[in-house]
Amino acid sequence: MEKITLPLLSMLTLVIGLALGISLGSILGRVGSLQIISFILRIPAILIKSPKELRSKWKMWLELKDKRSIECLKRQKEINSLEKKIGEREKEIKKIKARIRRVKWEFSEPK
Repeated sequence: MEKITLPLLSMLTLVIGLALGISLGSILGRVGSLQIISFILRIPAILIKSPKELRSKWKMWLELKDKRSIECLKRQKEINSLEKKIGEREKEIKKIKARIRRVKWEFSEPK
């Protein structure tokens, strides 16, 4: 029974890999399917071989995600402050235009 298990397992893996490769190849093309299959085959090796490295990469990914969100918030804050400045300047422009109209009206000659 044990002698048959290894060849049977390898044949099963071969059939699954072939079916997965054909289906992914038809959907993603050759390069995309090869990348996904290589990633799927590397997952157990990464988990067994170096869980510490996986944890450290996960922490780095989370830090990068946090940094991106902080940068996004900084940009949004800057955008909001610039929009406020634009609004203030538009109010000033309206006041100046009103003064100009008033001066023109005051100095216009009656008809």
